[in-house]
Amino acid sequence: MSEQRALFSESWHRVAGQKLRLRPSVSLRRQRFRGEPWFIAQDGFSNSFFRFRPEAYDFIARLDGTQTVEEVWLGCLRRTPESAPGQGEVVAMLAQLYQANLLAAESAGDTKRLFERHQKRSRQQIMSQIFGIFFLRIRLFDPQLLLDRTWPWLRWLATPATAVCWVILLGLGFAAVIAQWDRALDQSQAVLAPGNLLLLYAAFTFAKLIHEFGHAYAVKAFGGEVHSMGITLLVFTPIPYVDATAAWAFRERWKRVLVGLGGMLPELAYASVAAMVWAGTGPGVLNSLAYNTMVVASVSTLIFNLNPLLRFDGYYILSDLTDSPNLQPRAARQWQHLFERYTLGVKNLESPARTKAGATWLTIFGGAAWIYRMFITVTIILLVADQFFGLGLLAGILTFVGAIIMPGVKAFRYLVREPRIHKVRRRAWAVVGGGLGAVLLFLAAVPMPNHFRAPGVVRAMGSMDIYAAVSGWTQKVVTGSDVLVTPGHNLVQMENPEIDFALVAARADLEETRGRERQMLADLAAGIAPMRARREVAERRLAELEKNVEELMVRAPVAGRWVAPNANDWEGLWVQRGVRLGEIIGLGPDWEFHAIVSQDNASELFGAISEGAEVRFRGVAGRTVAVAEWRVVPGRQEMLPSAALGWTGGGPVRVKPDDSSGLRTAEPFFLVVGRVAAKDLAPDVASVLWQGRVGEMRMEMPWTPLFVQWGRQFRQLLQQRFQI
Repeated sequence: MSEQRALFSESWHRVAGQKLRLRPSVSLRRQRFRGEPWFIAQDGFSNSFFRFRPEAYDFIARLDGTQTVEEVWLGCLRRTPESAPGQGEVVAMLAQLYQANLLAAESAGDTKRLFERHQKRSRQQIMSQIFGIFFLRIRLFDPQLLLDRTWPWLRWLATPATAVCWVILLGLGFAAVIAQWDRALDQSQAVLAPGNLLLLYAAFTFAKLIHEFGHAYAVKAFGGEVHSMGITLLVFTPIPYVDATAAWAFRERWKRVLVGLGGMLPELAYASVAAMVWAGTGPGVLNSLAYNTMVVASVSTLIFNLNPLLRFDGYYILSDLTDSPNLQPRAARQWQHLFERYTLGVKNLESPARTKAGATWLTIFGGAAWIYRMFITVTIILLVADQFFGLGLLAGILTFVGAIIMPGVKAFRYLVREPRIHKVRRRAWAVVGGGLGAVLLFLAAVPMPNHFRAPGVVRAMGSMDIYAAVSGWTQKVVTGSDVLVTPGHNLVQMENPEIDFALVAARADLEETRGRERQMLADLAAGIAPMRARREVAERRLAELEKNVEELMVRAPVAGRWVAPNANDWEGLWVQRGVRLGEIIGLGPDWEFHAIVSQDNASELFGAISEGAEVRFRGVAGRTVAVAEWRVVPGRQEMLPSAALGWTGGGPVRVKPDDSSGLRTAEPFFLVVGRVAAKDLAPDVASVLWQGRVGEMRMEMPWTPLFVQWGRQFRQLLQQRFQI
């Protein structure tokens, strides 16, 4: 790039004649990042910070209100012509200082502008809280006086001996949990139970109170001050917070890192104490409270507070360890730089990163953080909406406005007003408009592969489950398990004295009814029709009982191998009607896959009849089994083909909790039977098929644009979770 283009700016006339100075409340401190010197400007009143390089310091430090901006800049240019900031850099730097309320001008209108900037920042904070509805922050009081009075009594916490004790305590707590690991896993099942929520919240609140005071005392230990403490409404749940931003002014990086760790260190010690209390107590309120404390003070701390993709402790620790302050804003500026440099072709732009490795790091971090924030936000909205639909709907609307509408408005203002793209503004509009149009056209008009999956189980062709048709006592197991049978082969002999008594009574009732019918034929013609109807009912009742008597002998309906592993334990037991006795495995050679399709996928199911399907199994990636043909069993089904598909058997289908067999589903479904031709299978693929193996049937549908697919999935989500 040319020296002329880098040195001068078209916006210079806006600031050249102004006399500016730093506010009296602003102090400057020197720090080192990545081995290079930097300076931090801190406003003691608003606790605002601004970071800049030494060459910028040479300019900013001379803003005393006696010289114009141009005079100060020309002086810098004379002293250090090689490193002096260009006019464009000065304009951008002054704009940022102005927005941070660190600058004052010697003019009557400065007070008015100061008030306007204060109002603007207040509005921005309010809007930020509205659109960040899950992370509302409410300031309550200034804790500095409390810290000053209590720190002399707690100074021993910042000693090497305390660090050694912390390590020992952490080891004891970890050992206590490992020694009773099975018990800890069993108790975790009830953590989110309704009766445990109050204890869970109490444990969480107290643990976070210790966490936040840990940050505050860490700042105090290194000479900083904490002037803000309150509560954060995290997903409408109040938890304490302190403002430890004073640590940003610490020159030593290790101090800033320790402040970031200052919340987790005492919280983990607290979790270790709770773990030892839990391990040493039996069932009761104290044990439950200790277990909840152990979970929230350890697992939640490690998972959330150490996660650098959210702006919690891990984010600031990572920023200090990598010497990358303002990591998230710089990552956003890096993406903006890439857009302007490579999409719009704007020259003479300076990347927020100093090296190629730094630019790659900022790009990756910015993309990962944005994706993770969107994922967490959507997940929280769904969790809240499950409990409070109105709040979830409001949160969803505000999140949509904050995540889509507001960035769209900012992008529009950027395209209209941004000076850096003045010469390529038409190209910017063309690129953005064309890009959005292309994306919308692709999503709404270009057909894309479409399919859905249904869990199911593999069975040999001709297989059939055998159920008890009537209730009765098992008298004799005629045929043991693992025996080849033919149609009509006797399997199990049952008896039911009640059926025998009912059969005798039904025969007597039929004889009586026939006698009265004959009497009516001779004596009363008007009674013939009623007696004939009564006789027909008695005949049907007798036929039904005779059929039940026949069904007391369970026979094989098809040929195959009779499999009943527990058959020898049945003799003398009462078997209820509908109980599965075993199955007859067909002799093949082809296989069938019985898939469970929920009612939510009914429209997709009947739209996929003309398309193909395939079966996939876990643990054998890359081996798919093609389905030669498939059909839908008429009528809705409520009994699973295998208990392994239900929740009680570890499967994905919800079953009724009062069904001991684990076969009766909570909601009706469609049963799809697909045929797998053995002759079409390669030997390595055929080896993955065996009786009763659970898998998924992927049913292909006509190609459909993504907007249509996403719209259908969104409607299904509303129907499944909120019944709307």
